[in-house]
Amino acid sequence: MNVDLKGKNILVTGSAKRVGRTIADAIAENGGNIALHYHHSSEDVLVTHKQLEKYHIKSIMVQGDISKYDEVIAMKKEIEEKLGSIDYIVNNAGWVQMKSFFKYQPEEWKKETDICFHGVLNLAYVFLPPMKEKQRGKFINVVGDSARTGDKHLIISSAARSGAISFVQSLAKEVGKNDIQCNTISLGMIDQGDVSKEHIHKLARNYPLKRIGTPEDITGAVLFLLSDSADWITGQVLSVNGGYSMIH
Repeated sequence: MNVDLKGKNILVTGSAKRVGRTIADAIAENGGNIALHYHHSSEDVLVTHKQLEKYHIKSIMVQGDISKYDEVIAMKKEIEEKLGSIDYIVNNAGWVQMKSFFKYQPEEWKKETDICFHGVLNLAYVFLPPMKEKQRGKFINVVGDSARTGDKHLIISSAARSGAISFVQSLAKEVGKNDIQCNTISLGMIDQGDVSKEHIHKLARNYPLKRIGTPEDITGAVLFLLSDSADWITGQVLSVNGGYSMIH
C-alpha cells in the first residue's frame, strides 16, 4: 500500500503522548504536515513536536478543549494562520472515568459526554466546511471497543462514543457527495504503560490473539484510511482489537 501524505495538513487531536503521539509520528513519517493538538499536556506536546523534526515536515502545536465550540473555532484560526487549511482529521482526543455508574455524581457525567460526543460534533462542524468547498477530505474518529460492547467500568464514555459512531455514519452520508470519507476506528485494550504487567496478562486471556494492543498496532489502520486506497470506504467501523469484540 502506497501512503503518500506529502502536502496534506492533518489535525491529530490528543496527540501530545501515548496513542496520539504514535499516530502523529506515523503520519509525519509518510510526509503529512501535522497540527499537534493538546489540552493540558503542554510538556508532552513539546517532546512530540521535537520528535517530528527528523521527518522535515511542517508541524505546529495547538491547544484547546474540543468540547467547547469557541475553542475549536480558535484552534481552526490558529492552524490556518500557521499551517494552512486542514485536509484530514484524526480525532484521538477523549476523557474517561473508570467506575461504576452508581459511583458517579450526576454532575460528573457531563465532561465525558462533552469530550467524547460533543467534541466530535464540534470538530466536524468547524473543520469540514472547508473540506466541502475543496471537494476532498477525511474524518477519522477513534473510539474504544466499549462503545460497541459496553463496559460496566466505562459506562458514560461508552455511551457517548456509541453516539459518536452513529454521528460519523450519518455524517458520511451527508458529505459523501463532497468526496469526504468519514470512518471510525474502534480499539481494543492498548498497553500505554499505565497498567501492571500482571493485569495485562490477565486481560490478554480475553483476546483471541492472546495479547493486548500496542500504539504501533493502530497506525496501519489510520494510515490506510488516510490513504487514497480508502477513497471508496466511508461510514464504516474498523476494528483494531486483537479479535476481542467478535466474541461478544
